[in-house]
Amino acid sequence: MVRQRKPPSQTWRTFLENHVKTMVSVDLFTVPTIRFQVLYVFLVLAHEWRRILHFHVTAHPTAEWAAQQLREAFPFDETPQYLRRDRD
Repeated sequence: MVRQRKPPSQTWRTFLENHVKTMVSVDLFTVPTIRFQVLYVFLVLAHEWRRILHFHVTAHPTAEWAAQQLREAFPFDETPQYLRRDRD
């Protein structure tokens, strides 16, 4: 059986280099305080210049709060083409 060659696909590094200007990352992580409270930090990073676009801290996150943070991070027509997130 003859094996058909597929055209080479784009590598992850090539993808990042090609789309770095239109890509942001979103993360939600916890920070313990000295009083043993837990704060939740919502962070949006731009990859092109490695800068913080938006962050907010709360003690009681909700789905509505997270949606509001995304609206505040990308007002009007400034939505990114690619959004990276982790699943933890």
